[in-house]
Amino acid sequence: MAAMSFQKAPKNQHGQGCPIARRVAVTLMMGAALFAVSSAPVVDAGEDGVSFELKSFATKANPPLPPLSTYPVQLVVDDDNAEGVFGLSGGEARQFLWFNQFANPGPFVLEEIWVLFPDTADVPPGGSIDLVVYLDPDGDPANGAQLLATFSETIQSVTGDDFSVYPLSSPVTIADPGDVLIGVINRYFTQGVTPPPTFPAALDITASQDRSFFALWTGDVPPVPDLATADVVDVLDGLVSGNFMIRGFGANLSQATPIPTLSSWGILVLIALVAVAGVSLARLRLG
Repeated sequence: MAAMSFQKAPKNQHGQGCPIARRVAVTLMMGAALFAVSSAPVVDAGEDGVSFELKSFATKANPPLPPLSTYPVQLVVDDDNAEGVFGLSGGEARQFLWFNQFANPGPFVLEEIWVLFPDTADVPPGGSIDLVVYLDPDGDPANGAQLLATFSETIQSVTGDDFSVYPLSSPVTIADPGDVLIGVINRYFTQGVTPPPTFPAALDITASQDRSFFALWTGDVPPVPDLATADVVDVLDGLVSGNFMIRGFGANLSQATPIPTLSSWGILVLIALVAVAGVSLARLRLG
């Protein structure tokens, strides 16, 4: 298998590389990777240690997409097939955040997150991860986003064929406009302790949606992963064209199961009923 590492293009004001130069560079590098010899050389990390490696996966990942009757809201940018892995190598390998940017379908409740992990030696089953959800009102993750929720989880499957499926313990209600960002942090990796490399992000490189990003901090990702504090937030297509295998599922807010509430009159009626029941119980005991 051929391994390639990529030098980052200069950022423009939105945190992305020059489009023409970026596309030319990606085309040349991907061509070189596809025709490289089968014996993988040592990965030579580029700027920030970011690297990509071609890898064979199953034809289609499992499980298949759930029916719309189960999850009317389905946030997906990949095509079911992963062809590579993305991560950090060399002396700069460390924790990082990789995430997808999804168009907001309108007020909805995010109930489940899927992540495909590759079967590489540096991605351990049971390894600690964080799942993070943001709302990005201006659609530009490079200048920050509102952190809505963080979930501490572990890697369920490292077969490279099966998604790890995470029903959210506290579903996230997203009622405001703005892009939805769903990402993963490899918490099992500790800078200066865990030896590099780490390639935890499965990547679909068939038809990029320009909606996959990564974020780097100087050391380990802080407990509160505020994108505004990251040293680097960049679109993946500045390095290699593709989509991270991260998905989100839920229901439109109008379709979500409502939580029963009582009006002021309802509360008064409830208090009266409880009082009557108490009086009746006391009479029975006295009798």
